[in-house]
Amino acid sequence: MVAAVRRWAVPVTESEARVLTSACLAASALSAFCSLVPFSPTAPTRFSALLAVVAAALGGTLWASRRRLAQGVVHAVIGLVVVLVSGCVALSTTPVGAAVTAFGFVWIAIFVAWFHPGVATRLHTAAIGVGLLVGLACSDAPALVQTWVFVMATVAGVAGTLDVLVRRLRRAADHDQLTGLLNRSAFLAAARRTLRQPPARRGPVSVAVLDLDDFKLVNDRDGHAAGDRLLVDLATSWQATVRRTDVLARYGGDEFVLLMPDTTATDAAELLYRLGAANTASRWTAGVAQWAGEPLEEWIARADADLYRRKARQRGLGDAGAGRSVLHRAPAPESVASRTA
Repeated sequence: MVAAVRRWAVPVTESEARVLTSACLAASALSAFCSLVPFSPTAPTRFSALLAVVAAALGGTLWASRRRLAQGVVHAVIGLVVVLVSGCVALSTTPVGAAVTAFGFVWIAIFVAWFHPGVATRLHTAAIGVGLLVGLACSDAPALVQTWVFVMATVAGVAGTLDVLVRRLRRAADHDQLTGLLNRSAFLAAARRTLRQPPARRGPVSVAVLDLDDFKLVNDRDGHAAGDRLLVDLATSWQATVRRTDVLARYGGDEFVLLMPDTTATDAAELLYRLGAANTASRWTAGVAQWAGEPLEEWIARADADLYRRKARQRGLGDAGAGRSVLHRAPAPESVASRTA
């Protein structure tokens, strides 16, 4: 329940906020046009004029809050738009007006499927089906069942097709093909969304940069296929060990990053210790940094600097220090925490 609430509180991307704002302003202009040039002499021009004002005000509000617009707010706006379009259908005085207005639902389906594929698309499509049915019933439209089936077949077909396509494209664009983890760009986007959350919801946030030790030797000695298997095994065991709120990604080559919301540097050390216990076949070193309000890139660079300080310390200790910061010989959480402070 708490995780669901937090997901709804996560800010949307600024591009999504801009598209939603543009859609509201376009709807305002279209409503104003229908008020001035109605479908018929009996068309509800006053309602169209009111809708133009509401859509313009909504668009302006969304634009003003575009950098802090939460997922929950966006879904509430979509729900409101479904209600308004349903009202337009209900107030239509001609069969043509009801049918044409109903196709406004198609644009809602396109927006939702593009930005929120999956469960959200199905839920909003169901809401559209209910709203359209109520609207057609209130408008006394002829061939109600046939009109509803035709429009909903179009809406569901567009939403379903786009939903599958978008999820495939995002999967290919956001995930590393070898390990299945998020890639660098997707990780940075997830980190920015986390840092944009209000402090009360976000809490302390830490990031860890994990780098395999002597990975080049594995490739040179056993071949690149063995190196690939090592990366896949690590990714699989780590992904099964981290918490649901954590974000694990392959940052590039043999380097991984782990975003840990609601986590101090001390807590991060304990989680890294568990990662060490999850897979004892590989050596790796980790650097940790707790966010202190700096830009994202500087924060990750600070964790990276901590990583290389640890590697330099291992090299300085020679054989006696080998493995002290690595996965299968990870020290107790308390000693790790003392070095991440």
